[in-house]
Amino acid sequence: MIKRILYIINLIFALFLLLTYASAFVPPHIAPKFSILTFFYPILLFINISFIIFWLFTKWRYIIIPLIIILIRVDYIPTLFGMSSQKHRPPIENTDIKLLSYNVCSFHYNTEWNESKDKKIDSIFTYIKELNPSIISFQDYHSKRDKKSFHNRLVNTLGFKYYYTPRYNKYNISGNIIYSKYPIIQSGVLFPTKEASNSYIYSDIQINEQTTIRVINLHLTSYQLQDQDKEVFSKLKGGEIDPNMNEKTKPILQKLIWANSKRSYEVEELEPVINKSNMPTIVMGDFNDTPFSYTYKKLSKKLCDAFVAKGQGFGTTYNGDVPAYRIDYILYDKEYFKVKSFEREILEYSDHYPISTMLSLNLPKK
Repeated sequence: MIKRILYIINLIFALFLLLTYASAFVPPHIAPKFSILTFFYPILLFINISFIIFWLFTKWRYIIIPLIIILIRVDYIPTLFGMSSQKHRPPIENTDIKLLSYNVCSFHYNTEWNESKDKKIDSIFTYIKELNPSIISFQDYHSKRDKKSFHNRLVNTLGFKYYYTPRYNKYNISGNIIYSKYPIIQSGVLFPTKEASNSYIYSDIQINEQTTIRVINLHLTSYQLQDQDKEVFSKLKGGEIDPNMNEKTKPILQKLIWANSKRSYEVEELEPVINKSNMPTIVMGDFNDTPFSYTYKKLSKKLCDAFVAKGQGFGTTYNGDVPAYRIDYILYDKEYFKVKSFEREILEYSDHYPISTMLSLNLPKK
């Protein structure tokens, strides 16, 4: 009797797992609440695997349905957990391009400037110097334009002579920016207008005489969570019991639903623009969404994920208590590129971790 009850419970969790798959195919602006299910995929996967292990030692026939449901989207597992055996950075060759994507949280621009903040910025600069990328995409960026600024050090010390951002004046740079050691021959804003801090920008970068690639830097709509919202997540993570938790989580759920819906409009505009590119394309940035979401499904439809190819472990890129999983990505066109390495560095200087990849040019033979 107990086994039957447990089996029914297992079937319920298996059904919910199936629904998480379906939620990635339904635009969140059509079914907003349905999109919340994508956050529960890792939990539901773990529960179903646990049941399968239990049934193997008790009643093996009960594994069939949960196992089939897991296998329906077994391709989700590599997007959650990287299985690469890469141990060292491979040597860089002439046909290789090293890229870095990093949401730097404006170097905490709104916080009081002090010696600690200077040290953080110096540490990020040192990290970039040691990583030695050839192309950088920053999101939520802010730098002054004076001689000692972060921007000036990148340009004059590290050799990023070419850069593009739509938001700058003679004093400051902010928003999204692309830095390159290779010449940028054309740049622009996809949409919306350049006044938006999370403008979707691109740069056409000339790698050599025969090859020009397009790099797109995205910063999609965030959840707009405030400190009090993050504190609720922190308490939930710590197992604290709060009698008013339902009231506190309600506005958070509303923000999650709103942001999911907003991003679904964004990606439906972005997808055709990205796909119509007639040159080797790389899309990277802060998508603010999980690998099990409608956002990821649309943007990775014709592009591959560098983490899936060479990532290790869970690869979480959000530095906080909010269970955001992996929300920063580097996507590439497999027809033109081959992944040699992927890294996520644990740096405590932003609310995101930087990600980098080394791509080898793999131009199709004519």
